[in-house]
Amino acid sequence: MDNIPLFFTPSSNNLKEPVFKADFSSLYHKYEVVIEIEKENTKTKIEYRAGVKLERKSPSSKNPILSIQKLTKVLINGIEPDLITEKISALVGSIFQPLQIELGPKGEILNISNYESILKKWEEVKENLQMNYAGQTLDSYINNINQTLKSPELVLKKLKNDWFLSLYCVPLYTEYTNPPEKEKWKFPSLLKGEATKEYSVIKSSENLNDSENSILIFVQDLDTPDTFTSIYTLDNKTKLIKNIEAVITEKEGYSIRADIQCIEIHKKEKENTPIPAKKKDFDEQAEWQKYQRKKKGFWGRLFD
Repeated sequence: MDNIPLFFTPSSNNLKEPVFKADFSSLYHKYEVVIEIEKENTKTKIEYRAGVKLERKSPSSKNPILSIQKLTKVLINGIEPDLITEKISALVGSIFQPLQIELGPKGEILNISNYESILKKWEEVKENLQMNYAGQTLDSYINNINQTLKSPELVLKKLKNDWFLSLYCVPLYTEYTNPPEKEKWKFPSLLKGEATKEYSVIKSSENLNDSENSILIFVQDLDTPDTFTSIYTLDNKTKLIKNIEAVITEKEGYSIRADIQCIEIHKKEKENTPIPAKKKDFDEQAEWQKYQRKKKGFWGRLFD
């Protein structure tokens, strides 16, 4: 991995170009992912750790190509699933580990960079599955994956249902105007029969140019703030994502609350620096209270 900074720089002739810069050359983070989903009044808590690092730059576009991988087994309601269907699902999901994606200038996923590698892994995993399992469930999994792997576009469409990916790869590196401009963001839907849900959001920050403290990006649905809100905490120097807090409510009994926290930053390939548990370079609580007062307590009520 080289150390050449990857900066997203605006064009002086086009104000729509990204103006918020990110240095992906130092991206090598470990995240604690906690996702609580409520569907039909049944609550499910999903927990795991994920690693994200810069793999390389795209030779043609110079865009960053990130490697994303689950580092631990997934716990559901605090327990490692032991059902046959879950074991099959885990083996199928292993073909996407690690996943390499190219990000566009705004921070969104453009394409999958290791598609051929995924195809090769699938042939190996499929053979393993057919040797050790049998039945309708297995046949259904194999058929679904075969259909999905027909093109990189279909794979990417499927992977965008992953909540970590959908919340992590968002257009943060754009203009921040006052008043904020409306944008269209899409996320997986919790409702049966609906693949995605589109939100008309506005994003804002009170400290984009703060060189001392972590940067906070506030995102909320413009028309119905109760349906989608999130807070992105970024490193003040690199502008990389440190933490994400998000709440999405589609309707009564259908909601998701995500808490994604950076727990370790690797400085070099063989050297890592744990983040102190109690020491912070930014008083997030004070900043949070300040923002609550401005918004008349809206954010506080939402995350209580």
